[in-house]
Amino acid sequence: MYNFLALATPGFVFYLIMLLIFGYKLGWFPTSGIISLEASAKGGMAAVLSRFYHMLLPAISYALLTTIGTIQYLRNEVVDAKSQDYVRTARAKGVPIKKVYSKHIFRNSLLPIAAFFGFQITGLLAGSIMIETIFGYQGMGSLFVDCINQRDYSVMTALVMIYGFLTLCGSLLSDIIMSIVDPRIRID
Repeated sequence: MYNFLALATPGFVFYLIMLLIFGYKLGWFPTSGIISLEASAKGGMAAVLSRFYHMLLPAISYALLTTIGTIQYLRNEVVDAKSQDYVRTARAKGVPIKKVYSKHIFRNSLLPIAAFFGFQITGLLAGSIMIETIFGYQGMGSLFVDCINQRDYSVMTALVMIYGFLTLCGSLLSDIIMSIVDPRIRID
């Protein structure tokens, strides 16, 4: 139920709901910023802990929303793999169901997920424009929005180049993950 509801909810709505519930209503997390003023003045370990505390709600919100697609995709792949011939053959040979799932179904279902896993890591490194704008967290995404508002074309160009480089790194990482998961892909 949660999976389908979260898939249907746009990112900015989900982030605003998380901020409203856990930031304003329950008061468990700070609602904006990177560090509290008291911790900034003290410095040291207090500053590190304050930064971590301010990062928790955006990180949890981003993780909850991005893992939904992966879980749904894995579920669909497992359902499709159950009806494949190699699974029926393994079941007919008398292979235990746990072994069929771990060796045949799950391993082959991971291949498409491994293909785009590098790009998800790239998105994590590049920052999310929406997350940083909504939570008031300063990073590459908020810098990009500020550059657009101020029409700072040189910084925008540099950020687009950095995003492009991170995408290339994500593609390389995705290929490396694919070669680990599926040895048939390796180049000798």
